[in-house]
Amino acid sequence: MRKTKLFTIAIFIIGGLVGLGFALGIAQFMYVTGGDKFCTSCHVMEPMVGAYKNDIHGGNNKVGFKAECVACHLPHDNIVKYTYQKAVNGIVEGAITLFGNPEKYDWEARRKESKRYVYDSGCMHCHGDIKNVSSQNMKSFLPHRDYFAKNINKTCVECHEHVGHKNLGFHLKAKFGDLNTTK
Repeated sequence: MRKTKLFTIAIFIIGGLVGLGFALGIAQFMYVTGGDKFCTSCHVMEPMVGAYKNDIHGGNNKVGFKAECVACHLPHDNIVKYTYQKAVNGIVEGAITLFGNPEKYDWEARRKESKRYVYDSGCMHCHGDIKNVSSQNMKSFLPHRDYFAKNINKTCVECHEHVGHKNLGFHLKAKFGDLNTTK
C-alpha cells in the first residue's frame, strides 16, 4: 500500500513538472514569435518595419514605449482566439513567404482591408481607459462616445487608418515601386 501511494505521488510530481515545463516552453515560444524581431525577420517586411519604427506605437514617443506586433495584430478577447489566430497567421504568412511571391503582392490593397488584421480588443487592451468618462479624459472620450455606446459599426482602425505604421505608403513605394500589384 505504501509503495502504491509513493508511486502515485511520484507520478503526480513528475507529471506536474513535465506539464509545467511544457507550459513554460509554449509561453516562451509565444513570446519569442510575437515580438517585432521575429515578425519582421523576412525581408519583405522591411517597409512595415520602417513605418512601425517611425510611429508612436513603434517606440517613436516621449517615453520609448513600443507595442509588439501581436498587441495590434492578434485578438485579445481570450487565449483561445489569440492562439488560434496566431497559428493561422503564422501558417498563412509562412506559406506566402515560402510558396508565393510576396514581392509582387498588392500591399496597398491589403492596407484597405486593415480592419481584418487589426483587432479592437488589442487597441482596447492598452487604450481601455478612454471608455471611463472623467474630467481627465473627456477630450479622448467624446470622439469615441458613439463607439462605446455601439451607435456606430466601425472598428478602431477604420477611424485611425494610419495607426501603427507611420507613412507606410511611402515605405511600400520605396521598397516595391509600382510593381506592387497582383492583377
